Amino acid sequence: MKEKNIIKQIAWILLPALLILLAVVCAIFLVGEKSREKGTLLKGKALASYGAYYPVRVKPDGGLYLDVARFMQAVDYFSRFPDSRAAGELIYIGQGNSIALQLNDDQKSRYAALLKKPNYAGYRIKTQDDPLRSYKSIVDGIGQTLAGTNVEIVLHDTRNPMKSIVAIQNPITGRRVGDSTTNFGYELIKSYAATEEEGPNYISYALTTKDGRKVKSTTIPLYQDKNLIGFICINIDISQLDGANKDAEATFIKAFTTTSDNEKISEVIENTSRNLLNAETAK
Repeated sequence: MKEKNIIKQIAWILLPALLILLAVVCAIFLVGEKSREKGTLLKGKALASYGAYYPVRVKPDGGLYLDVARFMQAVDYFSRFPDSRAAGELIYIGQGNSIALQLNDDQKSRYAALLKKPNYAGYRIKTQDDPLRSYKSIVDGIGQTLAGTNVEIVLHDTRNPMKSIVAIQNPITGRRVGDSTTNFGYELIKSYAATEEEGPNYISYALTTKDGRKVKSTTIPLYQDKNLIGFICINIDISQLDGANKDAEATFIKAFTTTSDNEKISEVIENTSRNLLNAETAK
């Protein structure tokens, strides 16, 4: 009997979760189609595909940092051998991490010369034109729908791995907006950059947090004109959803099924019901 109750509880959890995941994928697809129609990004190879010139490096403790020496090597290389997309992404990383404050006068002069090239103006940071803005609304909306649960939804800007998190809801790892991507995300960025084709989604793979919790994860790459611009990641802490911790399961189910009052939505529902009733009466 207990086993049947557990199965029912799990079913009630998984069915809405699957529907939400389907909604996420559909929304991502629709936003992606609109982004592809704009065709605003630069052409060429991804900066991460230039291994010797990719300035994002990994520290011994696993954190990421911007290697100034390698950044300047990339500046010099793309000044001599133009690649619009790679140089544009280099400029994007430089702007996002205030690289000018870390350069000497000679380095600033060389960097300024690269910035003046007209083909690279498309990668100047313009918040109002950022293709990730629509995805941020999706992540925030779905994440807030799951408020109180251990379902974390994260939006990463892969163009700036050191400050990749631009939206996060229900954090289960203590991360915040402005934090860097993980080593796993860093390796994924380089892996996706190795091919000019759009890479696959990674669905429901297992991860373990530093404190030993089991996490079920999904990573969905976001593209514009075949240019990788971000990831949406869904991370579910499943360490206490094994049937052994009743309190944790009850808390999850309560948070998952909690609704909130919204006067405007209630008004729309009432008007819809009234219109349907009037339509039926008129028949």
